[in-house]
Amino acid sequence: MEQIESRAEIRRKRRIKRRRRRKIIKTILLLFFIILIIIIICFLFYRKKEQKPYTIGLDAGHGGTDVGAIGYIEEVELTEKTADLLEELLKKDGHFEVVRSRKNGEDMSITKRKEILLKQKPDLILSIHGNSDPTATARGFECYPSPPGRDNYDISYYFAMCIAEQMAEVGNRLRGENGVRYAYYVTDQNGNTQKAIKEVSDTMVYAQQSFGMVENINCAAVLAEQCFVTNQEDVEAFGSEKGCEISAKAYYKAICKYLNIEPISDNI
Repeated sequence: MEQIESRAEIRRKRRIKRRRRRKIIKTILLLFFIILIIIIICFLFYRKKEQKPYTIGLDAGHGGTDVGAIGYIEEVELTEKTADLLEELLKKDGHFEVVRSRKNGEDMSITKRKEILLKQKPDLILSIHGNSDPTATARGFECYPSPPGRDNYDISYYFAMCIAEQMAEVGNRLRGENGVRYAYYVTDQNGNTQKAIKEVSDTMVYAQQSFGMVENINCAAVLAEQCFVTNQEDVEAFGSEKGCEISAKAYYKAICKYLNIEPISDNI
């Protein structure tokens, strides 16, 4: 009888061990599937995050009845053509969504154009313009980031430097110290408002407002003066059909550099 009980006890113990092993295996499998699910969720989350396109705000200066400066071409011809070409490059890249401040030919105030861009929460804003000079001798490129003292100054300055660097690479002459300047609107005692230009080395904080498209912005914002529409050589190099294409590619590469993205070879 003791031997029978002993065998029964052995079998009972074996059953207990088997149940324990099954329980341990189930626990391990459950933990494995939980960890696997967490890994999959994290992978999908980060993949989705990485694939989220950057929103680029493009502003073609002037528009409609406001043609801007007039020289060998109207300024608005340059701004709209370059913005169109840059938009094509950005969309072709696949990393970007493009928001335009207005349609070509549309007449709209700076305030309204800026409002349209800011509603889309852009990662950066580029306002494209053409320069003018009554003597028709001035030429070259300059751009104006949000000036010192603004919350977005540092990122705007870096974006402006990226643009100036790319413009120099395509042969555009950089004006001022390095193609980057600050602009302020100053009102004199007679109530007349004039634009005051400061070099990039002047990092003093001024109370006067800068260009509307770079004021009160929460992302990098730069206004670019692509070339002088009053200078024939400048227009041929950077305001013609081919010149706007060259400039658009320079802006595209600058945007890629600012956002640390490798430009696609087909675009450049």
